Amino acid sequence: MAGLQTADTGTPATSAPTGPPLTGGQKDAFLLEVGRCWILGALSTNAMQSKVVVRFELNRDGTPDIGSIRMTGFEGGTAAGAKKAYETARRAIIRCGKNGYNLPTDKYEQWKIVNITFNPENMRLK
Repeated sequence: MAGLQTADTGTPATSAPTGPPLTGGQKDAFLLEVGRCWILGALSTNAMQSKVVVRFELNRDGTPDIGSIRMTGFEGGTAAGAKKAYETARRAIIRCGKNGYNLPTDKYEQWKIVNITFNPENMRLK
Protein backbone atom coordinates (compact mmCIF):
# COMPACT_ATOMS: atom_id res chain seq x y z
CA MET A 1 0.00 0.00 0.00
CA ALA A 2 1.37 3.41 -0.91
CA GLY A 3 1.08 5.60 2.14
CA LEU A 4 2.68 7.40 5.00
CA GLN A 5 4.18 4.95 7.41
CA THR A 6 6.87 4.61 10.03
CA ALA A 7 10.25 3.49 8.79
CA ASP A 8 11.39 -0.07 9.38
CA THR A 9 14.31 0.43 11.75
CA GLY A 10 14.91 -3.24 12.42
CA THR A 11 13.74 -2.87 16.02
CA PRO A 12 10.23 -3.49 17.24
CA ALA A 13 8.07 -0.40 17.41
CA THR A 14 6.83 0.48 20.87
CA SER A 15 3.41 1.29 19.48
CA ALA A 16 1.65 1.70 16.18
CA PRO A 17 0.53 5.17 15.09
CA THR A 18 -2.71 6.16 16.75
CA GLY A 19 -5.62 8.16 15.45
CA PRO A 20 -7.52 8.02 12.20
CA PRO A 21 -5.56 7.20 9.03
CA LEU A 22 -5.03 9.74 6.28
CA THR A 23 -7.46 9.51 3.40
CA GLY A 24 -6.27 8.88 -0.14
CA GLY A 25 -7.10 12.49 -0.97
CA GLN A 26 -4.99 13.78 1.93
CA LYS A 27 -2.05 11.63 0.83
CA ASP A 28 -2.39 12.81 -2.77
CA ALA A 29 -2.60 16.47 -1.70
CA PHE A 30 0.58 16.07 0.37
CA LEU A 31 2.43 14.55 -2.60
CA LEU A 32 1.27 17.42 -4.80
CA GLU A 33 2.58 19.90 -2.22
CA VAL A 34 6.02 18.29 -2.20
CA GLY A 35 6.01 17.64 -5.94
CA ARG A 36 5.46 21.26 -6.91
CA CYS A 37 8.89 22.11 -5.45
CA TRP A 38 10.67 19.10 -6.95
CA ILE A 39 12.51 20.67 -9.90
CA LEU A 40 14.14 18.10 -12.16
CA GLY A 41 15.38 20.34 -14.97
CA ALA A 42 19.01 20.53 -13.82
CA LEU A 43 19.45 16.81 -13.09
CA SER A 44 21.82 14.75 -15.21
CA THR A 45 20.58 11.80 -17.23
CA ASN A 46 22.14 9.50 -14.62
CA ALA A 47 20.30 11.21 -11.76
CA MET A 48 17.06 11.06 -13.77
CA GLN A 49 17.43 7.27 -13.83
CA SER A 50 17.49 7.10 -10.03
CA LYS A 51 14.48 6.44 -7.83
CA VAL A 52 15.35 7.57 -4.31
CA VAL A 53 13.53 6.82 -1.07
CA VAL A 54 13.69 9.69 1.39
CA ARG A 55 12.69 9.48 5.06
CA PHE A 56 12.00 12.53 7.19
CA GLU A 57 10.08 13.65 10.22
CA LEU A 58 7.55 16.43 10.44
CA ASN A 59 6.90 18.69 13.40
CA ARG A 60 3.34 19.16 14.67
CA ASP A 61 3.05 22.39 12.66
CA GLY A 62 3.78 20.44 9.46
CA THR A 63 7.30 21.80 8.99
CA PRO A 64 10.02 19.28 8.19
CA ASP A 65 12.67 18.47 10.79
CA ILE A 66 15.56 19.32 8.47
CA GLY A 67 18.08 17.27 10.44
CA SER A 68 15.99 14.13 9.99
CA ILE A 69 15.97 14.10 6.16
CA ARG A 70 17.82 11.01 4.90
CA MET A 71 18.07 8.93 1.75
CA THR A 72 17.24 5.39 2.85
CA GLY A 73 17.68 3.71 -0.50
CA PHE A 74 17.79 4.06 -4.24
CA GLU A 75 17.17 2.04 -7.37
CA GLY A 76 18.60 2.60 -10.85
CA GLY A 77 21.39 4.90 -11.91
CA THR A 78 24.63 5.19 -9.95
CA ALA A 79 25.32 6.16 -6.35
CA ALA A 80 26.50 9.58 -7.56
CA GLY A 81 23.31 10.06 -9.59
CA ALA A 82 21.18 8.95 -6.64
CA LYS A 83 22.97 11.45 -4.40
CA LYS A 84 22.12 14.28 -6.83
CA ALA A 85 18.49 13.11 -7.03
CA TYR A 86 18.35 12.96 -3.21
CA GLU A 87 19.74 16.50 -2.89
CA THR A 88 17.03 17.74 -5.26
CA ALA A 89 14.36 15.89 -3.25
CA ARG A 90 15.73 17.29 0.03
CA ARG A 91 15.56 20.85 -1.29
CA ALA A 92 11.96 20.26 -2.40
CA ILE A 93 10.94 18.96 1.04
CA ILE A 94 12.50 21.96 2.77
CA ARG A 95 11.31 24.59 0.27
CA CYS A 96 7.68 23.51 0.14
CA GLY A 97 7.53 22.73 3.86
CA LYS A 98 8.95 26.01 5.15
CA ASN A 99 5.47 27.21 6.19
CA GLY A 100 4.24 23.75 7.15
CA TYR A 101 2.51 21.17 5.00
CA ASN A 102 -1.28 21.24 5.00
CA LEU A 103 -1.89 18.08 7.01
CA PRO A 104 -4.66 17.41 9.55
CA THR A 105 -3.33 17.97 13.07
CA ASP A 106 -5.64 15.33 14.54
CA LYS A 107 -3.82 12.74 12.42
CA TYR A 108 -0.28 13.79 13.42
CA GLU A 109 0.66 10.30 14.60
CA GLN A 110 -0.04 9.05 11.07
CA TRP A 111 2.16 11.59 9.27
CA LYS A 112 4.94 12.51 11.69
CA ILE A 113 7.36 10.10 9.95
CA VAL A 114 7.30 10.10 6.16
CA ASN A 115 8.90 7.89 3.53
CA ILE A 116 8.56 9.12 -0.05
CA THR A 117 9.88 7.52 -3.21
CA PHE A 118 11.04 10.27 -5.55
CA ASN A 119 10.81 8.83 -9.04
CA PRO A 120 11.10 11.07 -12.12
CA GLU A 121 8.30 9.00 -13.67
CA ASN A 122 5.93 8.86 -10.68
CA MET A 123 6.44 10.12 -7.12
CA ARG A 124 4.70 8.05 -4.43
CA LEU A 125 4.47 7.59 -0.70
CA LYS A 126 5.99 4.41 0.60
